Amino acid sequence: MDPRLPPLNALRSFVVAARTASFLRAAEDLRVTPAAVSRSIRALEDYLGFPLFRRLHRQVALTPQGQFYFDSLHEVFDRIIAVTEHVMSGRGERPLVVCAYPSFIVNWLVPRWSHHLQTSSAVSLKMVTTMSHDVRFEAEGIDVAILTDRPVYPRCLSTRLFSATLVPVCRPGFLPPGTTTRDLPDWQDALLHSETRPRDWERWSAANAVALDTTRGRRFENAPMMYEAAVSGLGIGIGIRELLGRDFAGGRLVVAFPDNVETHCSFYVIRPPATDSHPFFRPFLDWLAAEVAPPADAAPPR
Repeated sequence: MDPRLPPLNALRSFVVAARTASFLRAAEDLRVTPAAVSRSIRALEDYLGFPLFRRLHRQVALTPQGQFYFDSLHEVFDRIIAVTEHVMSGRGERPLVVCAYPSFIVNWLVPRWSHHLQTSSAVSLKMVTTMSHDVRFEAEGIDVAILTDRPVYPRCLSTRLFSATLVPVCRPGFLPPGTTTRDLPDWQDALLHSETRPRDWERWSAANAVALDTTRGRRFENAPMMYEAAVSGLGIGIGIRELLGRDFAGGRLVVAFPDNVETHCSFYVIRPPATDSHPFFRPFLDWLAAEVAPPADAAPPR
């Protein structure tokens, strides 16, 4: 073993004690005595040459050096656990679990992935939905989340996927001919909102310099329900253009205002570091990158 490595059992005791903030709970998790945990951590402190914990009455707290050490180490142990599970339980054959909003899965991911499967089946996916940005990766067995607007998650990696465009949408003929964004304040009771993206109308109205009372209108649990309400003639929804290609092509929805100023939001691929060891992740990420890449014959931006 490399002599530069500290005692591995002591490292394990330290990570568990830091995670639980208790030598007693660490001992229970490790199935050893509290005294054994204390000795292991003391040995690690002697090896490092600085204290990792402040010993308080019936509790312990990380020192600044201890916090830095834990922040760096616990991801290493999480990755060791993940890789070990892959090896021991055949997780190399386990599908990559991909989480996203229902509208993204139904309107963007499923059509493209279905087309991809006609030529390749080397990567196996399981798709699940979320109604929130607060994805509990480890607790819910999720490997990857594809979400908008929020690229930074604690102890997670983030890769920007593409920039999307917010647009107001409605059923063809819902608005009188010639209606523009200046007329929208007269239609505020017809606004349709998705609870999964509650601030989209605010963002769009700010970009288009339109004063709106975004508390007015009808609200729906998710974007697919809001889109169906718009198709049914209940009002004007706010949607993501890149997710509505089939609705536009089929004449179910149109962009509500011809003078609409584009408002952008970015999609990100979010995952815990351990996901990078999943054998299906890198091929999936490469496929995503190819899907959003501009066509080879596209004109360069001016």
